[in-house]
Amino acid sequence: MVDNIMPNIVENVSKVVENVEKVAGGIGKVGGKVADVIQEAVQTTVSDTDTSGLEEFTLWNYMSSFFIHIALIVIVIGLKWQYDRNRYRYPKGPRDWRHISDAISFHRKKRENLLVLANDYPDLCTVITHIGRVVLLNDPSLINEIFIGRADLCSNKIDSYLENQLRYKPGKHLRTGIVFRHYDHNGQTIHRSLVECFDEVLTENKLDQIIQGQFEQFRSYLISNSSKFDVRHSTFNFALHILTQLCINRTFKYDDKVFETFTNNLYKISKTIHEDTVAKTSKTALTQLTGLSETLDINDTVLNYIQQWVKERHPNEDTSDSTVTSTSSGDILDSILKVVPTSSPHIDNEDVAAMLLDVVMHGSEMLKGALTWLLLYVVRHPEEADRARNEAKSQNYSKFNLKNAEKLSYCQAFVKEVLRVSPVVPIVIHSTLQDLRWRDYHLQKRTLFGANVYALHYSIHWSEPTKFKVERWIGDNAEKTPQNSYAPFGIGPRQCIAEKYLFSILTGLLATLLYHFKFEKCGSIPDPHEGTFGMANLPPSFSLSVQELRGDAS
Repeated sequence: MVDNIMPNIVENVSKVVENVEKVAGGIGKVGGKVADVIQEAVQTTVSDTDTSGLEEFTLWNYMSSFFIHIALIVIVIGLKWQYDRNRYRYPKGPRDWRHISDAISFHRKKRENLLVLANDYPDLCTVITHIGRVVLLNDPSLINEIFIGRADLCSNKIDSYLENQLRYKPGKHLRTGIVFRHYDHNGQTIHRSLVECFDEVLTENKLDQIIQGQFEQFRSYLISNSSKFDVRHSTFNFALHILTQLCINRTFKYDDKVFETFTNNLYKISKTIHEDTVAKTSKTALTQLTGLSETLDINDTVLNYIQQWVKERHPNEDTSDSTVTSTSSGDILDSILKVVPTSSPHIDNEDVAAMLLDVVMHGSEMLKGALTWLLLYVVRHPEEADRARNEAKSQNYSKFNLKNAEKLSYCQAFVKEVLRVSPVVPIVIHSTLQDLRWRDYHLQKRTLFGANVYALHYSIHWSEPTKFKVERWIGDNAEKTPQNSYAPFGIGPRQCIAEKYLFSILTGLLATLLYHFKFEKCGSIPDPHEGTFGMANLPPSFSLSVQELRGDAS
């Protein structure tokens, strides 16, 4: 039987090779018709095959057919790869297999490599990273051209780790929280409603009351843990309480067990996102393949808890009555529910819960990151911290007040310099929504654009960019700061919706903390260039001790 089969197999293989060569030779001529040529070649091979010697099933017969199919699949994949490579044109950079070590290095040493790439490619470059191909923009004019001028062609949803960014909702849009396509109807109306909500909160001084009330809880926590407290965990807890009250106008105590479980679950997600290890990379790949992970299960629990808040305020979702149960709260949840009746596609309670999760999670991450960096630089630069404390004392800034925070010029300069040398968002990444022709390039759908904020903050346009100099933001020096080289809160229409208030908020929080406490090292503290960044740029975990200051003590 083997003698009868072998000639047929040899003949079949010869025909496959002959037809594949026809396909390969026709690539340059037919271009986009590669798929049709391949299909015709395979059908011709099958129809011309002599099956007279293959009537009896044998292991050899089965294995031969299997390997021939595998060979065809590999050849088709190779041809498709070559076709895409010839079809699309990307900027130069360390992006092919010869630079795989650079891609791994970029993942493990992001801060260092962001500066190296900006030096080697002053305008832009393409680099392969663990999240895919990234067109890294190092020139401010190119960054503005994409992130502002072409913002309607990009989306900033590139993190596929959280549940509401991984899974599709049947028959509807991708559940991506509050960040929709720029010109999407829901995106515009929700963004407008949220901005109005923040303006109303500031006009009625609600923000002062919320932050001061949460600060009193945080103050008690620091006093009870004065000998040692974990900075990242503590600031996350503080930030989460502020964001939660802004979202649902409800205050949770630190000893509330249910909310403590919610806080711990969110912090677990935060730690997983910021973890930068081979094990995390492997888990991420496994999650994308299977859709299963402990983090996603935790995220489901978090979403279920948030959905309870939404149902309390909007219980009549399944009826024609879409009114909000209470419109007197004036919080973020109210501002989202107000646009539900006019939303298209329709926003249901699950969508609203996903939006609240985005606000709470991303807002807490950003505020935690900023406060963590501020406290790290407070203990690394005690002279500058003392000067900021003296300013807060001289202004009698013992309670948070957003309006009066604008008068604290040195404290604000301290905040600006910290966010320059250690930006919370060191690289802003957006994804193209469709194939894009831009300048001399043709970019494939879902290509990532990266704005190299870290390189902007360390560019040659700054005087002594590697030094921590608060004075560069004070007096006449402030007028010399380079334009378009400072973007600590994002770029373009998708930057933080509270961006115009964040400097004053962080200035007020720093001044209030320095007014009441003196922070000291508790063991070793990390170098500012250490640590990792996932959703935000963070130093490694570290602890501090705190001494409460009374009266005019300094």
